Amino acid sequence: MAVAFPNTNKKFSEPPAAASVTALFVGFVATLPALIQTERDLCGYSGQDPAVDRWIAAADAALAQTKAACEAMIAAPAIDEAERAFQAVARLYLRVIRSEDPDEVAGLRAHVQLRRWAWLVPGDGAGARDLNIWIGAALDALETWLSLEDPFDARIEDWGGPDLDDDIGPSA
Repeated sequence: MAVAFPNTNKKFSEPPAAASVTALFVGFVATLPALIQTERDLCGYSGQDPAVDRWIAAADAALAQTKAACEAMIAAPAIDEAERAFQAVARLYLRVIRSEDPDEVAGLRAHVQLRRWAWLVPGDGAGARDLNIWIGAALDALETWLSLEDPFDARIEDWGGPDLDDDIGPSA
């Protein structure tokens, strides 16, 4: 007698579950060292040497990767207070990345420095402490990234001093 073995799977496949905000946050934090290092490599660069284009491309790619990680995290549904805190940090990064106003970025930086507690997950348990370590790492990375000094920007201020003659023509 023959035994019938079905050759089709009766289980219906479910669509893949969306990545959790927590997993996306870990991926986001993993992008930050490259962002900081590539920006640090360009400190003081005035934009005059085409040989440095490779480093500029690397910095742009690192920034794009961080931005994409932030956008993915914000788009994912948050299930608890911790994930909403992670999304708040991602929104902060996106605001800094998208801002063209140095005063706005300075204000955001001061807010993070003065009110760091506002970004943390509430609670005293080990779980909250561990999550806050991740948030602290992201906020520390933001501070490091924003504090990278660009000597070229400082020289621009020196070039526009009151002792300089701003006329275009040759001196007489």
